[in-house]
Amino acid sequence: MRKFEVYDGPGFEIELEVEDREAEMVSSGLLSWLVDYVVSGFNQYASLEKVARVDDENVKLSSMVPPIPSGPFSRLVNNQLKRIFLRKRPLESLMLISTSKCQCDCKHCIVHGMEGDNELSTDELKEVIDEAVKLGAYHVSFEGGEPTLRDDIVKLIDYVDESKATTHLISNGINLNEEFVDDLSEAGLGYLHVSLDSPYPEEHNQFRGFEGVFEKASKGVSYGVEKGMLGVVEYTAHPGNVGKEILEDLYSHAQEIGVDELLLDEAVPGGKWEMKEENILSEENYKLLNNFMEQKNSQEGGPRVSSSYSYRDPEIMGCFGGRRWMWITPNGEMLPCFHTPISFGNVRDKGIKTGWKKMGKHFLFQRKACTWKDLDYQEDYFPEIQEAAKEGKQPKRMKEIESKNE
Repeated sequence: MRKFEVYDGPGFEIELEVEDREAEMVSSGLLSWLVDYVVSGFNQYASLEKVARVDDENVKLSSMVPPIPSGPFSRLVNNQLKRIFLRKRPLESLMLISTSKCQCDCKHCIVHGMEGDNELSTDELKEVIDEAVKLGAYHVSFEGGEPTLRDDIVKLIDYVDESKATTHLISNGINLNEEFVDDLSEAGLGYLHVSLDSPYPEEHNQFRGFEGVFEKASKGVSYGVEKGMLGVVEYTAHPGNVGKEILEDLYSHAQEIGVDELLLDEAVPGGKWEMKEENILSEENYKLLNNFMEQKNSQEGGPRVSSSYSYRDPEIMGCFGGRRWMWITPNGEMLPCFHTPISFGNVRDKGIKTGWKKMGKHFLFQRKACTWKDLDYQEDYFPEIQEAAKEGKQPKRMKEIESKNE
């Protein structure tokens, strides 16, 4: 058994005990009771029966959690202690929709219709990153659109202080050739995510509207793993691609290309994806996905399987939107989540801190259930957002929506 120091606090210590790929978090010391909530929460909900990767220096539980030990993970623990004992509301994750440009035309595109003119410059994005880190962020994610279409994406990744925050790139994989992945590695990228919507090349290519994207994504993430990044396949589940045989084939492909984690997410209404029953996962779908995850994580070898939506369960951590993370659009609008494209102002006008405070005061983001499932949101907010997406004018300002609903 190997032990990794998680956190050394006043009167308590937290360690992670690891045997093969199974882990358990333990606390000790006179004041260890102070952190029992954090420790028990990780042990109960983080699927520690199979961590993503164990290296000589640290353990990577999942793409959703910083390495242990690391500066970013210490900041994560600090943030949880502030929430519990000081009733603070630190920002934990900064999600940058760095561009709305993309080579694909995905059927479930959530940023469809998002205004992309006048994108934030390199210096402006650096300022946003600095502000977010000051507010507590230990996770910086570069998304899109397709983030690799920004000429400065490598510089921006390199700019993030590795001792304070992990860096993530979520890509369709088209530009992930060996040379580009080498550049990402030199910049210090920690987590390379590629999207696959099907384990079958023709289906994935058709769904994405780009011939050959399946092969490029698969090769690209493999290059990243070879360079030491945590390789992640992101699978956005919807009623049309959830099935036992499909999931088994997906896992086999993920194992074949050597990724560390298969990350399951749910398709959410917004952008092109309308609020229709046939677009939303059923309880039976969720049950199948959860059984699949439990089965694969109980087996030796192969990628870890995680589900990002499970952490957002009201009984676990609750919705992250406006509570733990903030999204920034290409031209600087501040959103609680890209699943909830409502703007609380532009970073060019007032900076992140003001927008973050406004989100925390709004009733929609004080509730633990994900906003898109909230009946008030579905009735009073989503119709305005969907109309804005169709007109190519999303996100919608919160003030505009509420003044119209008065």
